[in-house]
Amino acid sequence: MTDLHVRIPDDVAARVATEAHNRGVTPDEVVAEALRVHVAATSDDSLGFIGIGRAKPGFSARAAEERMEAEGFV
Repeated sequence: MTDLHVRIPDDVAARVATEAHNRGVTPDEVVAEALRVHVAATSDDSLGFIGIGRAKPGFSARAAEERMEAEGFV
């Protein structure tokens, strides 16, 4: 593991702290995850977007698709 020290605006630090508190993790973990997601999304891998989202418990892609169809989105 590598330590990386960065300077961020106070408002961003506050948002990171709030997110960390809400998740029950450290601010370092929130920032590390954000960097992993960003690097994955901007890599040359054409499928880098896979796995960057977070679904709520009980989420069903099938149910979401059915709802979109019912509402005329598909």
